[in-house]
Amino acid sequence: MKRIGTVLLASAVCLGFSFSAAASQEREINFDLHSTIYSYGESIDKVIFDMGGLEIDESCLTTDMFQVEAEGKAATIVGPAVQMVSDDGLTHLGPYKEQRQVQDIYVENGKLVLDLVTEKNTAGKSTLDFTANFETLKGCNLSLDVNYDITITKPLRLTDGKELTALTFKQGEILNEEIRKFNPGQLFGVKYQFYKPENAGDGQKHPLIVWFHGGGESGYRGTLYNNTSQLKANRGAVAFAGSEAQEIFGGAYVLAPQVPNEWSDSLEEVKDLLDVIVRDNNIDTDRIYVYGCSAGGYMTLDMVVKNPGFFAAAVAVCPAIDEANISTYGEGRRITDEELLSLKGLPLWLVQAKNDQTVKFEESALRVYNLLKDNNAILTAYDSVVVDGDEYSGHEAWVYTALNMPVHNGEHVWQWTAKQSLK
Repeated sequence: MKRIGTVLLASAVCLGFSFSAAASQEREINFDLHSTIYSYGESIDKVIFDMGGLEIDESCLTTDMFQVEAEGKAATIVGPAVQMVSDDGLTHLGPYKEQRQVQDIYVENGKLVLDLVTEKNTAGKSTLDFTANFETLKGCNLSLDVNYDITITKPLRLTDGKELTALTFKQGEILNEEIRKFNPGQLFGVKYQFYKPENAGDGQKHPLIVWFHGGGESGYRGTLYNNTSQLKANRGAVAFAGSEAQEIFGGAYVLAPQVPNEWSDSLEEVKDLLDVIVRDNNIDTDRIYVYGCSAGGYMTLDMVVKNPGFFAAAVAVCPAIDEANISTYGEGRRITDEELLSLKGLPLWLVQAKNDQTVKFEESALRVYNLLKDNNAILTAYDSVVVDGDEYSGHEAWVYTALNMPVHNGEHVWQWTAKQSLK
């Protein structure tokens, strides 16, 4: 009974029945948004308030204390791109205005934190605006202008018994610790994000992992070109800068270029970028690895075909080398059987779902595997893409690779990759 009485007393105080509570003066509270890159892309999952040293009575916090309205607007496009977007019939598919649900509220390091419900199908969580013309299958992920309107619905009690009621809130940054690990750059007309391992200065040579993004993360005709979508759209690049991958590879550099339009337009420029990155960093030239998905899987195969002896291993996920996609994204560049057969000495792992509706399995991963299966090529073919109960489109097999899930003879794909060397 003592415990019940204590809870009831605390509830009464939190409801404003304490005569010691004083009305608060109007106060502005700054807050930042926190995002995480999930398998389904970057999503805002926390609101973090800077309380300016105010001590909050945590026993009075409830998840219904704040109303959170999220709005993602299409970013303003200026200059000649305005007419280009109109002429090309591009449509913004990303904008939203949604109420976000709070699933937890707590104090951490003196700051008030709202954990937001963030699941694969949660509306209003994204930071990206897929802008496309689906008749021509051309488009790209642009950045949304994200704004949160937050109102307080009941008094916020402090440990001294005072209540804050007249609060207004001012939004600051969108914080993403994984993206902050990367440094942006641009060379030869190609933008890129580059991660240096924490042990880069240990005097040892370290491997380089190159991530070639899918077509949706490309720039658009060299104009709509943000140099962040290749990190935000999925975990393909950022996963390799995480602690698990870094431990497996013993500390690895990670390079994520963003092509200005189509990969097939920029193969030489991307290779020039690679050469500079290798030259200017402490990279083990016997351990350069390339991963790519969809259009980036096409680029992976094209890059290793044209640069024999440069890469120690390649992982191509749902590579868009089938006839329909080559006509759309490859601009006529078809990788021949003879070229693929030249890869006999290259450790190659192919990943794709059989129900891929965007890239034909039989014409892409299976085709390459059938040509090279007698030369140690590996194929992981999934029936569909389902992870942790979430169902993805059959095309999104990169979800598996970014989670290090493909296995061959008991060995996962990251561990297999880390073992490969030109020596």
